[in-house]
Amino acid sequence: MFESLNGVDWDLLHRQKLTLLKLRQRQPESSADAEALSGVIHLLDALQDDAAASGRWEFPDLNQTERGA
Repeated sequence: MFESLNGVDWDLLHRQKLTLLKLRQRQPESSADAEALSGVIHLLDALQDDAAASGRWEFPDLNQTERGA
């Protein structure tokens, strides 16, 4: 992973991604805004997957996250 990601607050980034997911749900499916949000969300997904695979971060309990989001 890139050195620039060493200081990332992964828990905060995860919560921010959940917020972006909610925003995307409010957009018409084929809108430019939905497409832009989807791109950023997919990037965050990939970063989270790499962080989890490298042991830098663990996905929170999904049930707890969904309740808090």
